[in-house]
Amino acid sequence: MRATRWQGIGAVALVDEPDPEPGPDAVVLDVEACGICGSDVHAFAEGAWISEGAVMGHEFAGTVSRVGDAVASWTVGDRVAVIPMGPCGTCAQCRGGRTNLCAAPGSSARGGLADQVLVPRADDAKLHRLPDALSFEEGAFLEPLSVAVRVVRHAAVDPALPVVVSGLGSIGQCVLRVLGALGCTEVLGIDVSAPRLAAAALTGAPVLDARTEDVRAHVLDRWGTSTSPYQAGSGNVAAFVECSGALPMLELATAVTRAAGTVALAGLTSSTPAVDLNTVVQKELRLLGSFAYTADDAAEALRLLATGAVQVAPLVSHRVPLSRVEEAFATQHAVDGSVKVVVVRDR
Repeated sequence: MRATRWQGIGAVALVDEPDPEPGPDAVVLDVEACGICGSDVHAFAEGAWISEGAVMGHEFAGTVSRVGDAVASWTVGDRVAVIPMGPCGTCAQCRGGRTNLCAAPGSSARGGLADQVLVPRADDAKLHRLPDALSFEEGAFLEPLSVAVRVVRHAAVDPALPVVVSGLGSIGQCVLRVLGALGCTEVLGIDVSAPRLAAAALTGAPVLDARTEDVRAHVLDRWGTSTSPYQAGSGNVAAFVECSGALPMLELATAVTRAAGTVALAGLTSSTPAVDLNTVVQKELRLLGSFAYTADDAAEALRLLATGAVQVAPLVSHRVPLSRVEEAFATQHAVDGSVKVVVVRDR
């Protein structure tokens, strides 16, 4: 089989490897579709959070092709989407229900940019059965949609109050759609990519191009200003969900969010930002990070997909066969030319 491995900054390679063999508790999947994540792009372009030779791809769906002797829940031919994280289940974070912050994660299912992938501990909520109505490409969105569900829940968004989403890559796009399913009507999406702004506008939410518009002035005009101690003329946004990792958006978020509002950070940055902590303190902002997801978040994400409450198919801007995986990375890296690149099985 072939698997994608990171070779260095700006370089990935499709490498021939032995077919995976399932242990007693594992299954092997034939991968049908695998999305390229924003963290994959950081790894590809900057070498962030990756080491040479590491396998790539964690947003994938496929068909069960081999099953370990001790696996009870799955059979050959099952169509599944994958939640790759493998929490230990015994550390303090796992016992407290925060499996996304597991202190000793293991048995993760990685390497979805391949012909096949091994899923260890297959009965431990990593696999989710795809309804017949959902395509493998839609199934590959289960992982990023779970991230979006997590941040919206974590931010405790009030559907009646103004929400801003900055960064309309796949996470931001999913956040907009989760907010729509929640019934939020006062939502604004911000990005610098015309294709991504167009995809976000399909939700019915207004969008703003940060390259051509004065975003702060627009937000203040749309929702007015508020006053709090030492912070006259502040914004009136109740929740600001930042998904881009762009430093100007972090500065904007603390400025336009009202006192006692929430700034939820889901985007990773390429450099360490300077945060206006005086504003955070004086407005008593809830400044919180949101990382990955729990099994409960994934279950809710699958429900949103299965019921049609969230539509992700329009986000697929490019389908690239696995044999051209380097092209897929270059395309996803080109912000102005892509929304979501999905790598599909060679036909």
